[in-house]
This record gives sequence, structure tokens and C-alpha cells, in this order.
Amino acid sequence: MRTIELPVTMEWTPEMLESLPREYRYEVIEGRLIMAAAAMRAWHGRTLYRVLHLLTAQGLEAYPETGLVVGPGEVYSPDVGVLRDPSAPQIAYHPAREFELVVEIVSPDSRTADRITKPLKYADAGIPEYWRVEEDDDGEAVVYQHRLVREAGVARYAEARVVLLSTLEKESL
Repeated sequence: MRTIELPVTMEWTPEMLESLPREYRYEVIEGRLIMAAAAMRAWHGRTLYRVLHLLTAQGLEAYPETGLVVGPGEVYSPDVGVLRDPSAPQIAYHPAREFELVVEIVSPDSRTADRITKPLKYADAGIPEYWRVEEDDDGEAVVYQHRLVREAGVARYAEARVVLLSTLEKESL
């Protein structure tokens, strides 16, 4: 068993997260540090790779598990993040304004966060597009594409398209 010494803090910052061991995935939700093992199910890993490949093949600046600073006490690590500009190699956490698209690949333990909590936070932060990828009964990856809309001053995502990941891959050829 490995022991990790954590700094004593009232508020986690991206710089503090960068100083933690790299073999874990970190998020800060409502000021609480959430730490998870980086290991994932095979389906999740393959799907992440496919989404990343699809987006980079389109010339987009797509990165796996890029740190996303939504606001004070809110730091997420989406499965895939597309930045407006290339990321500097030494920067692990980026403000929401630098993202064009965020992709979350739903796991059994992340359903509520990926379907409800994170889209609300990402919309409030002004990220223009959000994709949620879920596994159907046949093991296919289904992509729920959402676009940011503002109604009466409230930002939210509207579903734009539901499509198989394999269809998106074929369309990009």
C-alpha cells in the first residue's frame, strides 16, 4: 500500500494538483479532492482512444484527461478535452475558456456526474460543446452531442445529435 502525503489546504489549486503523484486522476468538486485510480475498463479505454483519434484526425487539439478549471473549488479531468490552441507541455490544468469541446465517456460509477452534474458545470463555464459517450446493449459507443444554448441568460446544453461513434469515424474518412 502506498501512502500519499497531501498538503493541508482550504482550497485546492491546479498547481497543488500538479504536485500530486501522476498515477492517479484528480478532480475537485465543490472544494473536495476526488482521487481515482487511472485504470479503466477495456471498453472505456478503447472508446477514449477512438474519440481522441477521431478528433485529432480532424486537426483538433484533443487531449486525454486534460485538467479543466471550471471555477474556484471546481477542477475536472474530462476523458477528452479539445482546446482552442495547442497546449504548452508543462501545463496540466486549463481554464474553461480555453476549451471548445469536452467529452465524457460514461462508466457505471460516473452516470450521474456525466449525465447531470458535469454538463451543468461545463455549460455554466461557457464550453461550446459537450459530448457524452455511452455503451449500448450491444457494446457500441453512442455519442450524445450537445451544443451550448443560452435562454433568458441561462446557459445549458441542447442535444444536437445522437450518433454511433462508428458512424462519426466513417464520416471523417
